[in-house]
Amino acid sequence: MMNSRYRSFIVLLYLCFALFIALFIIAMSSSLLGYWIGGGEDMLSFFIGKVFTYFKVALTGILIGFIFWFFYYR
Repeated sequence: MMNSRYRSFIVLLYLCFALFIALFIIAMSSSLLGYWIGGGEDMLSFFIGKVFTYFKVALTGILIGFIFWFFYYR
């Protein structure tokens, strides 16, 4: 049986990971959709060129997850 300390740590990891994935998907889909609506061609090279930017946006999910955990779940 897990005690409260380990459960809190698992919640921290889950929040950070879930928000990272969510922000990555939102940044990627909105960027690619905007490129496609604007008449862009060769979406694969556009995606590969912007993948580092998507990761930078998604890294804020780790910070947001930590803040949620610190002020609510801890």
